[in-house]
Amino acid sequence: MRKKKLSAGKVGCLVIVILLIVAVIGIFRLFSAQRSLPESFVLTLELSGDLAETAGPEPQLPFIPGDEPLSLQDIVFLLQRAGEDSRVRSVLLDVNGLGTASAKIQQLQRAVEKTRKAGKPVNAFLRNASDQDVWLGSVCDTVIAERGNVLLLDGLRAELLFFTGTLEKLGVSFQAAQWSAWKSGVEPFTRFGASPQYRRQVETTLDSVYAAYTASMTGGRGIAPEAYRDIIDRKTLLSAGEAKKLGIVDEVSGRWEYLEKVKRSFSGENGGKEKNDDVFVGGRRYRAAVSRPVPSSSKERIAVITASGSIVRSAGGMPAGSEQGFDEETLRRSVQSALDDESVKAIVLRIDSPGGDALASANMLQILDSARVKKPVVSSMSSVAASGGYMIALAADSIFAEPLTVTGSIGVYALKPEISKLREKIALDREVLTRGRNADAFTFFKPLDEEGMAKFMEATGWIYDDFLAKVARSRKMKQEEVEALAGGRVWVGAAAVENGLVDRIGGLQEAIRAAQSLGGIDSAAVPGLIFYPESQGVMEYLLGGAPGLRSRLFEGGLPESGLADRSLRTLDLLMRLERRPGGMYRMTMLPYELRIE
Repeated sequence: MRKKKLSAGKVGCLVIVILLIVAVIGIFRLFSAQRSLPESFVLTLELSGDLAETAGPEPQLPFIPGDEPLSLQDIVFLLQRAGEDSRVRSVLLDVNGLGTASAKIQQLQRAVEKTRKAGKPVNAFLRNASDQDVWLGSVCDTVIAERGNVLLLDGLRAELLFFTGTLEKLGVSFQAAQWSAWKSGVEPFTRFGASPQYRRQVETTLDSVYAAYTASMTGGRGIAPEAYRDIIDRKTLLSAGEAKKLGIVDEVSGRWEYLEKVKRSFSGENGGKEKNDDVFVGGRRYRAAVSRPVPSSSKERIAVITASGSIVRSAGGMPAGSEQGFDEETLRRSVQSALDDESVKAIVLRIDSPGGDALASANMLQILDSARVKKPVVSSMSSVAASGGYMIALAADSIFAEPLTVTGSIGVYALKPEISKLREKIALDREVLTRGRNADAFTFFKPLDEEGMAKFMEATGWIYDDFLAKVARSRKMKQEEVEALAGGRVWVGAAAVENGLVDRIGGLQEAIRAAQSLGGIDSAAVPGLIFYPESQGVMEYLLGGAPGLRSRLFEGGLPESGLADRSLRTLDLLMRLERRPGGMYRMTMLPYELRIE
């Protein structure tokens, strides 16, 4: 029996009904989310895993629970707001296995310290605690370890994986154009182990992070650096009780036991009138109920444009497994919106990117250079602003970085895959008809010959020379001075300031204040902030295909792995970025990321 097809009119009516239902639910959720907060409460912020710089562009859909983790910028601004909100009695950080970049931990610490200076206690409850958790907790008023859990304090580890041997077994190999031995992005695909230069810069970064970590434990917990290093080397695994004896934490308690204790303290102070459900207000509820980030006292605004993730030519070039990325059109639209808005007096470019496609990075710099002619631009580096991520920062009137921001890596590399051995293994026959001497020189079915390799190197060198010239012009340095710092060398923020690649140490809020001054906004005023890229509207999101919706509806598929995440994404990016003849890819990208594990 043939099924009846719905007419176009009926389909249209059905769509309208569905959209009306969505709108009604959305309005209900909006009002319920912004219901009045208790007169006195504890702000609870859940921290676990990696911390994205910002939330994704997807809107919060009314028919899907709002369970997205808070981003770094969310947490920093909520802590700032909590310090100024008389209703917030204290802040509780519910820490459950942080695994984020070291520079982001320092940003959180600075935000915590500012909230404490505003008179609001900040306490940390540690569950599955490891090095990064106690590092963050060292600046809190009180640190509570969960009874029955252990603390894994095993120090730092940088794991470098090399795929050369694996790929060779498949019959795949790469030829590389590597400008300077320091530009190590090619090594996972061309070597069987780290070069001395690669190893040295990773060890230098490890030393900087380790020194900052142990110094924080000394300053915050009063444990001498030698004593704490001895705990890491000799103890490693600690019970909650032992951690208390050693001064790493202040209390040991079950989670629910601790929460009930806080509730009882509220009941005692308020004559038992306070409802238990109103004692704790979660970060997402608080974010929905207050203006973000803080109420402004001026009609003049600052635009904050966040460039997060790998830099690509177009949104379709995002590497597999990457939740965020940044493309040329997104930047162009964001910049144009900020320029068209007369209330916007300055732009802050917030960067959390290891770089990516060389041409995309150069095009983004051109867009930002043009914008700076009309309005001041300040760059603010988060955990990483290296290679192409550093290039786009050059458009700024002033560049800020965290002490442990990974930056620099001024250089270019290119990889050209060849599968001649794979072709032999699978008995793939090939006949080629050409017109022109080099028509088949750059195919991935065979390696480059000596002449082709020379052309490959020369073309990549043009990009490198252009990168050096851009740095020299922006930083007002001589070409030879830039060359001494370039070649792919990686610097942490503090060293980058010393070497003239960055202007100042500071975070997003310091960059905003600098933009306020450059934009001619009264220093006593609180400017409004407008954030880009803007989140999609619900209609745009649904009608545009809603990739985020699909991923959430069908979550539970392939599990993510942190193993060699950056290298695997780099390999995928190499295969997905703009295809050039012969499959050559020119990258300005950092090949690794460093975090405490």
